[in-house]
Amino acid sequence: MLVASAKAFVVQNPCNIQHSLAQRTHGKFSTKVHAEKQTNDEFWEAQRRMAGSMSDAVADEEKEERRLIRAKYQSQVFALVSETLYFSIIIFSAIWLFSPNPFTAFSYMLGAALGTAYTYGLGKYVETIGGSAYDEEDVKGSGVGSARFAFLIVLFIFVGKFRTAGLQEIPAIMGFFTYQLSTLSQGLKDASSEEF
Repeated sequence: MLVASAKAFVVQNPCNIQHSLAQRTHGKFSTKVHAEKQTNDEFWEAQRRMAGSMSDAVADEEKEERRLIRAKYQSQVFALVSETLYFSIIIFSAIWLFSPNPFTAFSYMLGAALGTAYTYGLGKYVETIGGSAYDEEDVKGSGVGSARFAFLIVLFIFVGKFRTAGLQEIPAIMGFFTYQLSTLSQGLKDASSEEF
């Protein structure tokens, strides 16, 4: 059986194989190259279209992801500002009830109102970090965020100007920093909601 398969196998000279291939394809060679070039161009055009559609899909996914992250962040900022306002009202009410001088409560409320505005500006400033100047959504509200220290300056101006009228420095400054209580509260809520 091995001998029969060996007889059936004919060894040709490599030069003869190349010569016979050249004879068979001589007439078809130029049309085959042209057809391959046309097919090659069509292939690469299809690849470009596919890459373009994939990049569009990725860009749309990135925009949607940014929008979701921005919406989540804005809800956290809203929660922080509203909690600052809540703490301010609670503490103002307690000072109003227990302090014999009404200017102590008014001083605290002035500071708390400007501290709440500062918290809003701080949220807007943090939202613009990492944004691009070419994306309108990234720089939206950056003016308020940049001017957040103006609220503290306005507080000092009011306290300095109306000190003679009874406005007090310490309650006003304590009112301004009430946003730290809501920041601590938000941090504790986030820490308790995370699963370890």
